[in-house]
Amino acid sequence: MSYACTNVPRKVNDYIIHVKCSYNRVQITKGAAALRQKDDMTRKMMSTFACFLIGSVFGCVACEVVEVNAEINKPATLPCKVSNEGVSNTVQWYKTPDTILSIGKYSYNMRLSINQQHEGEWNIDIKRVHVEDSGEYTCKVGKQVMAQVVLVVKGPPMIHETHDMTFEEGDTGILWCNVTGFPTPSVRWYWKSPHQVEGIEHDSGAEGARLVLHNITRYYDNIYVCVASNIVATNRKEIRVHVKFGPNVEVFQDTITATEEQEVKLHCAVEAFPMEGKLEWVFENNGQEIREGLKYNISSDRDLVKDFHVQFLSMVIRKGHLGIGDYGKYICRTKNFSRGYKEKVVVLQKPTEDQDNADNITYIND
Repeated sequence: MSYACTNVPRKVNDYIIHVKCSYNRVQITKGAAALRQKDDMTRKMMSTFACFLIGSVFGCVACEVVEVNAEINKPATLPCKVSNEGVSNTVQWYKTPDTILSIGKYSYNMRLSINQQHEGEWNIDIKRVHVEDSGEYTCKVGKQVMAQVVLVVKGPPMIHETHDMTFEEGDTGILWCNVTGFPTPSVRWYWKSPHQVEGIEHDSGAEGARLVLHNITRYYDNIYVCVASNIVATNRKEIRVHVKFGPNVEVFQDTITATEEQEVKLHCAVEAFPMEGKLEWVFENNGQEIREGLKYNISSDRDLVKDFHVQFLSMVIRKGHLGIGDYGKYICRTKNFSRGYKEKVVVLQKPTEDQDNADNITYIND
């Protein structure tokens, strides 16, 4: 491309070329791009300049970056136009920084194909867009850049796999909600009781990918819900939190008054996690564990309430088997619990004459 040294603009393919000999430079007015010749030449009556025009055989001086928006699993087209002939084997697509996607008409990815629906087009079609397709793409002929495209993949929040968490009382625990999506999802945390089928979700007031639980107690034993939202969709994941704590034993009545003709029921419960030991009744007078038999009925409903970390143990002295030697202290205690040892005492006493109608006497229907 050679022009006489003149200040008269010349029009080439809709681009206005100014050759200014006084400054020994070439300016391209369309697209606000300029190429300066970098040498010490002074005034000359004739000068030759190689201008890389947008869409020319050589490429572009300042390619406009094109942004393409796409949704996950939907098709997308990245545009590239090459106006010259004979470049079919030299057009290449790259994904930044240097991943080669195609050379000529051949693609290295089954989801990608070259689209030449119109003359000079070397568009690349993506059949099903993935999140990892986001990024910068470059179409080149040789070393010359023909097109620069930024692919923006819009997708719903995708929360990575979560796991149940177990902490000790007194710990500081951290729950993570690792989420991807575009636009960047917002994250908010909720919690609900694990003991209700349709548990009410309570807003924790915490936002962000990380939820910190300080000075954990057994009452933090809940289901925590991570809710991630953006303009595309909302997603949620649940994290079950277990809290380890030592046993705590409770009895329903600490004193029971009964006659020898009555059937007597004693109830106790232990709360602990993990529920790794045994709960038993012991008669203090002989220190022996009370076992199922003709005189006693022992029952436990641990399996019915396993998610509550509570075990109930009931003991019944059958009707007609309560004798004078059975009055005294009965101990409900934990056994083989690595996290501690606890017990509670129930006193079984014989009523006095003025207690016959007292409210604290246990009466059992026949």
